[in-house]
Amino acid sequence: MTSAGQPFFGVIATGANAFHFSNIAMLIASWKTNNPAMPLVVCDYGFSAEQIALLRAIPGVHYAAGPTPNYDHPWEGKARLGTFLESFRGPWNGLVWIDADALFLHPYPNLGELMQGYDMIIDAHIQSVGEIMHECNREVLVRTAAGREAFRRDDSYFSAGCWIARRGVLLENYSRFCTQVKGKGNLWEGDAFVAAIYQEKLRLRTVNGGVWHSRGKTSLHTCEAAGLKAYHAGQPIYVLHANDGYTVRADGRRIFKRPELSAIQDHYENLFWAEIAPAGFTRPPV
Repeated sequence: MTSAGQPFFGVIATGANAFHFSNIAMLIASWKTNNPAMPLVVCDYGFSAEQIALLRAIPGVHYAAGPTPNYDHPWEGKARLGTFLESFRGPWNGLVWIDADALFLHPYPNLGELMQGYDMIIDAHIQSVGEIMHECNREVLVRTAAGREAFRRDDSYFSAGCWIARRGVLLENYSRFCTQVKGKGNLWEGDAFVAAIYQEKLRLRTVNGGVWHSRGKTSLHTCEAAGLKAYHAGQPIYVLHANDGYTVRADGRRIFKRPELSAIQDHYENLFWAEIAPAGFTRPPV
């Protein structure tokens, strides 16, 4: 865990495939605007050669090619995040994961202070394990090496869309459990993520999901937008996640149905192609 005398070196990680590159472009622009001091690792779940060249040319972005042989589904790639991070050589003791269809809207507060005494900063889902996890996966994942249940149906389910963890936790079990349930049930990658948290008995600092990570089950449909920012009950939303209430453009870009939220997306997409994409790379037609 971090301590009062230990500096916090954070790294942000995300990943996508070629179809979702337009979402990655928006995320990169929001990162450059709000959290540029932390390097960004972009994991390759199937980018094109041109997209790879573009990512490699952006200062501060670390392109991570990932393991060989590869995997069948981007969710499996996400769960194998630890293998992607092996190629990042910069110092880090804290990891921020953000899904590719999300945006940073505010600079994070002092994460080193918030992580003191904790393994993860995370927001709990409004539904329980029993309400979300299919029984076929729960039966596999509850078994620990000691042969007893690691979690119950009425325990909290945690969102895997954006979270912060100290180095050395979660990733090994996350990958292992995902392999065990791959392709089973509904949210098999998220189930593996939740199971890894309970398996390791991680010390969690839970945050208000409506403020830190606005998504479909929290404040995504009720947050207030003010220009390029969003708030919930007057508190800043740090991550806006397009996992509900959207349409999909022909190139895979998600577009919020709420005009005030889609305007934020438009801003970051335009910013990416106007100021961040290196010379020689042109905006693809839609």
